[in-house]
Amino acid sequence: MSVESLSTHKIKPMIRRLYFDIETSPCIGWFWRPGYKLNLTYDNVYEDAKIICICYKWSGQDKIYSLKWDKSQNDKQMISDFIKVMNQADEIIGHNADRFDTKWIRTRAMFHDLDMPPDYKSIDTLKQARTLLNLPSNRLDSIGKYFNLGQKLENERGLWEKVCRFNNQAALNRMIVYCKQDVNLLEQWFDKLNKYIKPKTSIASKVGDCPECGHTEMKFNGNRVSAKLGVAVQLQCKKCGKCHTISKKQYEKAN
Repeated sequence: MSVESLSTHKIKPMIRRLYFDIETSPCIGWFWRPGYKLNLTYDNVYEDAKIICICYKWSGQDKIYSLKWDKSQNDKQMISDFIKVMNQADEIIGHNADRFDTKWIRTRAMFHDLDMPPDYKSIDTLKQARTLLNLPSNRLDSIGKYFNLGQKLENERGLWEKVCRFNNQAALNRMIVYCKQDVNLLEQWFDKLNKYIKPKTSIASKVGDCPECGHTEMKFNGNRVSAKLGVAVQLQCKKCGKCHTISKKQYEKAN
């Protein structure tokens, strides 16, 4: 299975952002009878959960790519391929990715004894929503509706059972379509959110330029007191609206 990487395309974003989402299978186990308040342990599991598919796209590109487990439902090659994709990114973007998606990928990489870096420069849009905003709901679907960005596809009844229990390839393809829409909505949500969050990566050629787009014309938003920088200056890019802070000494030297 070929993996589409950023380096194979002519269009390259200034900051290499990777948007991604995964779908996972449930643990499959045995039990005597169904009911509420059951105590099931790991001894009841006879097949561990895996990653079914991973969908992703690069900022600045339209195409959304997909990887999936093989026909025997083994996720090793998919995980290996996607780690190579992740390693090309300046930033990885996901909704609840720090707690769910990235940990899942690392867990399955360790299961298969695959090499994977200990950390990535991650922007978790769920964390940002909880920290910065007071939304009625922080679920991606609800955020999409709130800001008129779109919404997730309706979850087909029995889809996971068709994919995991019956290994139905047509159902797996429909799951990938579902996952791709999540990635599409994720990017739109990040684009809406981006100018309100602190920059993690800078492509500025000199101090004072915009870390997001490299633009040189800034709006002065006033002084701030910072434990790290002392007296600091907050600047806002006149082109993309991104704010960043530099020390007052750096600001005076640049101007």
